[in-house]
Amino acid sequence: MDDMMGWRVAEGGWRKGPWTPAEDKLLMEYVALHGEGRWSAVAGCSGLKRNGKSCRLRWVNYLRPGLKKGQLSPQEEGIIIELHALWGNK
Repeated sequence: MDDMMGWRVAEGGWRKGPWTPAEDKLLMEYVALHGEGRWSAVAGCSGLKRNGKSCRLRWVNYLRPGLKKGQLSPQEEGIIIELHALWGNK
């Protein structure tokens, strides 16, 4: 069933579509309190109507505190080139 602003609620009650700042806040608070792990439980216990995979991907790719965004430094690029020369595409 379609909802406003691109949100959809699937048959099982899961929410699909873009994440809201309120959902991001709920997820960050839950992970800060309980830590990472059992992402299937995060979805139900945090009050989010998202599945565990969606919560895990949101955390890992966007919300994680240690996540580095932006350009690689020249040192990081050199390390990557060196390791690629050593190991190839493994």
